[in-house]
Amino acid sequence: MNVSQSVKLAGIFVALIVLYFLVRGLFGGGASDTAPEAAAAENFTVVVDTISPAEWRDEIVVRGRTKAERKVIVRAETSGMVVETPATLGAQVAEGDVLCRLDVDARRAQLAEAQAAFAKADLDYKGATKLSEGGFRSETAVATVKAARDQAAAALERARLELGKTDITAPFAGAYDERHAEVGAFLSVGDPCATVIKRSPFLVVGAVSERDVAKVQQGDKGRARLATGETIEGVVRFISSSADPSTRTFDIELEVPNEDGALRDGVTAEFTVFTRETSAHRVPRSALVLNDEGEIGLRSLDKDNIVVFTPVRPIGESPSGFWVSGVTGDIRLIVTGQEYVTVGQEVDAVPATERAGT
Repeated sequence: MNVSQSVKLAGIFVALIVLYFLVRGLFGGGASDTAPEAAAAENFTVVVDTISPAEWRDEIVVRGRTKAERKVIVRAETSGMVVETPATLGAQVAEGDVLCRLDVDARRAQLAEAQAAFAKADLDYKGATKLSEGGFRSETAVATVKAARDQAAAALERARLELGKTDITAPFAGAYDERHAEVGAFLSVGDPCATVIKRSPFLVVGAVSERDVAKVQQGDKGRARLATGETIEGVVRFISSSADPSTRTFDIELEVPNEDGALRDGVTAEFTVFTRETSAHRVPRSALVLNDEGEIGLRSLDKDNIVVFTPVRPIGESPSGFWVSGVTGDIRLIVTGQEYVTVGQEVDAVPATERAGT
């Protein structure tokens, strides 16, 4: 009987399959069916950079203006006509220099009258005292004469003071900044004569925000740049304890020397206060991360390459990153891969210096 070619091929195929299983059963049946163990998973690799603490100080920029430490409008203490203004406007005056002189004729007459009245009252008192010692005057009469003498002495003192008030003088050394009264003007009590500005020290005043006020202390150094182009240096001498209700800012004063009298009152200024130096770490902006509680911090490695999280507080900023507090000593900061690791995880570390060289 003839067999077709397709049947012959099918038979050969079946025979090969049977032969395969026979051979597998003879030579592979005693072997273990367990699969080889999977290769141990490799640790995640991160890039670390060793960050050391450094000295840092914040710079608080304040806008303000120059201000004289003392600026006084000198006023008349008695009435009268101005007969002389001896001081030169804009000149430096010493304490006691006359700025305005009032007419003294009537006051000289009052003084002479008071002197004569006192001389008579004093003579009457001395005579009454002698008579009392001889028994010719009573003690009551002597007391009456003494009271009249005391009244005359008081009137004499008032006359002298009134005459002295005709010279309106500078209360302290400074610049004669403004003349308010000219010769021939009549001044009443309280009318202005002149303005005097103390030359040195001078102040630069401004307002610091409530965010920065805690950083500034009395004695901190500062540098101011004036609208006139001058640059001056001084120290913080005053910080307000209460905020302005409308702006929530605190007044601050920078005291600067002005021995040459070059500074002017009321010039616009921008000054920088340099806070006290403190130890801090400068880290890249990208290194700051948040933990599950929403705290800002850094992920770094301990000596065993275990990931740790340290909360920090940003205290300043520079072109190369943030300055932070809350970390002590050197740290192995994760600068690449910090987003993909968790606290307690063991990782492989590659120094940033090696990565930079590859």
